[in-house]
Amino acid sequence: MANISLDNIKATVAEPLETVHRIYTQRLKSPVRLLQDVNDYVSEQRGKELRILLVLLSAGAATDGKITPKTINYAAAMEMLHNASLMHDDVVDNSPVRRGRSSVKQHWNNQLAVLCGDYYLAQVMRLLMDSDEKRAFDIVCNTVIQMSEGEVLQQQYIVEACSTHTLQRETYYDILRRKTASLMAACCELGDPSMRAFGEHYGMAFQLWDDINDYYDDNEFPKPPLDELVMIKNEHIAAAKQALSPLPPSTYKDAITELLDILNF
Repeated sequence: MANISLDNIKATVAEPLETVHRIYTQRLKSPVRLLQDVNDYVSEQRGKELRILLVLLSAGAATDGKITPKTINYAAAMEMLHNASLMHDDVVDNSPVRRGRSSVKQHWNNQLAVLCGDYYLAQVMRLLMDSDEKRAFDIVCNTVIQMSEGEVLQQQYIVEACSTHTLQRETYYDILRRKTASLMAACCELGDPSMRAFGEHYGMAFQLWDDINDYYDDNEFPKPPLDELVMIKNEHIAAAKQALSPLPPSTYKDAITELLDILNF
């Protein structure tokens, strides 16, 4: 993903993004030194921050720029949820690297990665409770269920593919929907309920784009043919653009469209 384009997109929501960073840091602050060391380590490499951007840009594009304090909290919560899932995933997948350096499980150990991931999830719940909005709490709880089911389904899928030497296409796409698209759809819905359809298609397109880029490097996760992945990715991009079409022109709409256009490269 092109960094220069992503920097331009972030500039559209520069002020609320800084507020998200501040809330994220404050909420995760802990008097337990080792836990704080992990928080600092994770925060040093923020990654793309796509989940934050999806919340903020969805709100801005659908509400004429009305990014509320609740929206800010939701963005911070979804970034915490994403980072929690990464720490847990790295333990499950035995991944030594995350964002170009040692993963938490590699830098410390599996036990600490699991415990810190749990701490992040607890802080997500606290942020949502502070919003005092059952709708948001339900959205995130359902998303965590989907993500957890997707991770287990992936383990089942890999075992069955290896034992039967067959590719279950429907299961492959269901894994992508549960593990990745569900979270991005939730981010967009928290920004504004009208944006969920965009988030679902964007999430599928993003994960397909990611799988295409490491098609020959990831041999543990069997995939459909490359040309099929490109075709399905483009279908989701087209559907996501269609979902944006009713929105009035704005810098937020331009930015979220550019976020989608990056997946064409």
